Amino acid sequence: MSNWAGELKIDSMAYGGRGVGRRADGKVVFVPLVIPGEFVRVSTVREHRGYVDARLDEVIEASPGRVQPGCRHFPACGGCDWQHMAYDLQVMAKDAILQEQIEAKGIVPARLEEPVASPRAMGYRCHATLRCARSGAFQAGFFSKLSHTLVPVEQCPVLNDTCNETLHQLRVFFTRHPWAGIVDLEIHAPGEGALLRLGFRRPSVKTDRERLHALHQGLGLQGLSAVFSGGRHSEYVLGGEYCCYEVLASGKILQLRSGFGAFIQANMAVNQSLVAHVCDALSGSEDILDLYSGSGNFGIPLSLCAGRVLAVEHDDLLVEAGRAAARDNGRDNLRFLREGVSKTVQRLEKQGRRFHAVVLDPPREGVRGILPGIVRLQPQKIAYISCNPSTLARDLAQLAAGGYRVVSLRLFDMFPQTFHIESVAVLERV
Repeated sequence: MSNWAGELKIDSMAYGGRGVGRRADGKVVFVPLVIPGEFVRVSTVREHRGYVDARLDEVIEASPGRVQPGCRHFPACGGCDWQHMAYDLQVMAKDAILQEQIEAKGIVPARLEEPVASPRAMGYRCHATLRCARSGAFQAGFFSKLSHTLVPVEQCPVLNDTCNETLHQLRVFFTRHPWAGIVDLEIHAPGEGALLRLGFRRPSVKTDRERLHALHQGLGLQGLSAVFSGGRHSEYVLGGEYCCYEVLASGKILQLRSGFGAFIQANMAVNQSLVAHVCDALSGSEDILDLYSGSGNFGIPLSLCAGRVLAVEHDDLLVEAGRAAARDNGRDNLRFLREGVSKTVQRLEKQGRRFHAVVLDPPREGVRGILPGIVRLQPQKIAYISCNPSTLARDLAQLAAGGYRVVSLRLFDMFPQTFHIESVAVLERV
């Protein structure tokens, strides 16, 4: 049945953004651009032993939640997955996927909390990396799904106003002053002003520095970086290296930092809710170990409601930004340690250290390799911030085997219009 085509009902959504239905023979079929409850006509893209990848040919019976996409580039552009779906349905679908992933590993949280929706379903994103056309006039955009084909965009409705204005000004500047060799650009704009980083796949030449100064002044950028590769690697920075954003914690407004090439949460409003949730969960802890701390997005706010915080991060830039922000906010009960997380956990374990609470905010791969060491540190509480429900479920199962129970699980919709899922699981030692 490798060329099968037919009709089916969409039962649910899967992690990755596609809908799930079943063929008459019971085989699972994955279909993009659909909504649970819809009746659709599909055809096979590829048949696997256990499932079918299909394309959507026609929506026969549409969901009441099907809406007109807010971007003319959808669905060709790979940046979004669910612009055809009403936002409240997106949040519901993500919450269902999160619960399904957790329950599949035998984890039953004591409390499933109401998901936190984004105040803005569009115009929320404060950080983006765009690809650029290799030749011809300046064009920036995103790759189409599962390819390296550029979809140029003049304006992205998911980006915030500052990011879009910066993108517009870049287009005007490069139309007047063509600049060859740019392969990508990165915009940070979580607060006032913007940082811009340009990536070149070639060595720098003398005229590049002149253009950098003209671009920095012409756009009024808070900071500008240009990274050249191909032969000798070099980077030039003009203006500030960091941009600031605010977080309210324990009744105090904190000024936190992010910099060139550094990780930053994409949605500042949801990040505020996320930080408040973690602080509430761990408030009153005497000693907190903040692993994968970045520049202190959680560690600095936690220092207001805890005795001491040890923040561990391997990236030099993030540690430098975190230390500067800690000084700016007068947080002398917080220490940043520049070291790999695995090495730190092993060393603390050998020293016999104990922590009342541990914060885990790992990359998508999760933290499986260090979980036995964390268990041996014997924290009373663990707050696990995850951007991947699959690895979260796996790691929670290992923590449960180590004597912890999940007391709460909550979705935070950091990325509207996409399938990406941010969540927090709070665990307590049994």
